[in-house]
Amino acid sequence: MTPVAVSGDRVTVECANRHRLSLPLPADRAARERVRNWVARRGAQLHAQHERWEREREETE
Repeated sequence: MTPVAVSGDRVTVECANRHRLSLPLPADRAARERVRNWVARRGAQLHAQHERWEREREETE
């Protein structure tokens, strides 16, 4: 399961089959930062992918 969102003191994790579960953030500060960094990198990757799709769509029109 990988973290997909952080809200307050909870983290939402998701498996490959898109099953989701909300859990408390880890108590360890370093672990909390790893979770937040993972979510931020994933968001940046999704944003870049959507920009590529938009450019490709514009090029084919």
